[in-house]
Amino acid sequence: MFEKKRLHPVAMLLSVVKAAREAALPLIFFVFVGGGEGYSWWHFLIIGSLLLFTLGNGVLGWFFYTYHIENNELRIHQGFVFRKKRFIPRERIQSIDFSQGLIQRAFGLVKVQIETAGGGGEPEVVMSALRRTDAELLRSELYQKRKAVKEEAMEEAEKQQPVLYQLSWRELLITASTSGGIGVVLSFVAAIASQVDDFIPNRFYESVTERVLDATVPLLLLAVAFLLLISWFFSVIGTVLKYGGFVLTRHENDLIINRGILEKRQLTIPVHRIQAIRVVEGILRQPFGYSALYVESGGGGGKEEQFSTILFPLVKRKRVKTLLREILPEMAIHEERSSLPLRAKKRYLIRFLLPVIIPVGVLTYLVPYGAYSLLLLPICCVIGYFHYHDAGFGIKKDVALLQFRQISKTTVYVARKNIQSMEMETTILQNPKQLTTFKVSILSSLAGKQFKVKDIESSSGEQLLNWYSFRSKKIEK
Repeated sequence: MFEKKRLHPVAMLLSVVKAAREAALPLIFFVFVGGGEGYSWWHFLIIGSLLLFTLGNGVLGWFFYTYHIENNELRIHQGFVFRKKRFIPRERIQSIDFSQGLIQRAFGLVKVQIETAGGGGEPEVVMSALRRTDAELLRSELYQKRKAVKEEAMEEAEKQQPVLYQLSWRELLITASTSGGIGVVLSFVAAIASQVDDFIPNRFYESVTERVLDATVPLLLLAVAFLLLISWFFSVIGTVLKYGGFVLTRHENDLIINRGILEKRQLTIPVHRIQAIRVVEGILRQPFGYSALYVESGGGGGKEEQFSTILFPLVKRKRVKTLLREILPEMAIHEERSSLPLRAKKRYLIRFLLPVIIPVGVLTYLVPYGAYSLLLLPICCVIGYFHYHDAGFGIKKDVALLQFRQISKTTVYVARKNIQSMEMETTILQNPKQLTTFKVSILSSLAGKQFKVKDIESSSGEQLLNWYSFRSKKIEK
């Protein structure tokens, strides 16, 4: 690929659509608010100029955007007013992912996202529209695969790849129903409400406030339940659209994930860049024995997945070891876990009780029906107990296990060779009880990732540090 290439002309349309989407709110405000006393000729002149500028920017941006590979680098030239050159060495590239939005699917194209080491939360390069053959050829060259890539050959190869895991519709519905995405939906609604706040008259707020004050407790509880039900419904729809058609394959030393209904995505994870495996058992899934499986990889994942990549959206917890043996035999996970000492239980209970004791006391004393808040105290004790009960650690050969609970129960497996650092942190209150907090850091995304287990035995922490520091002669060779 030494000759310079351009994106598919559909990239111009995508650029115009993106600019129109970003300018939608200001344009709506200008049309409906700015023209309160009628429209003059300059209103139409401004709108027409903006449309022409958007169209011209899309055309010129496409024309001056070229890419090619030279001297083991991906070289990109872009910009028509300010010319920009970007050279990305092949060895810095962490992952190359494909996706298809509605427009790309209509024209049989793909969107290419290239992530690099130290690229942060956003892809280093985004090519909005490429023919699939060009995209496959680009990935092949950047991954140092010198064979020519033909469209027919790629289709035949995809047919021959064994499907290691495919999400059925039943599993997809279970995944969507237990995804816990209600909080995301509620935060999205809150964000929208904050944007339209200025357009809602004060009388509306006054009317709502009066109705809330006049409503009975059962009616308020019913309204809250209805809101949660609607949020859960939209959460289910979003998860189905995101993970519909989920298929995982392994091709040589790459894991390839295809997923999505409206926007089809193809993620490629080089096996040698996987730093750790994370098994997450959500509070809605754990009682039924289900979990989700994530991989931590250098430069992989996205913000919605906390810079991790989901390997299995839904899998029986007891099947995790078997499935990983088929897909990632390089990572020999185990279930040997040591629990926390009994004296650590009190610290976990206090850790969750302290933040609520004062607010509960104030509510009980000052607010009508505030005594109901006393129910929070036993709830916090139960939460603290489960955090204590689920925490643990273990080592077997070259793989460390760390287990803890935040909202979900999480088990992390990390090979010794992938650990960037291990440390013990002991506070003044932990020291008399000979407890410590143990932390493990790995390379993942821009700043890395850290996992920790609180209140383990100090002697156990020393053993873990010795396991990491003193390697066997076989490993050193």
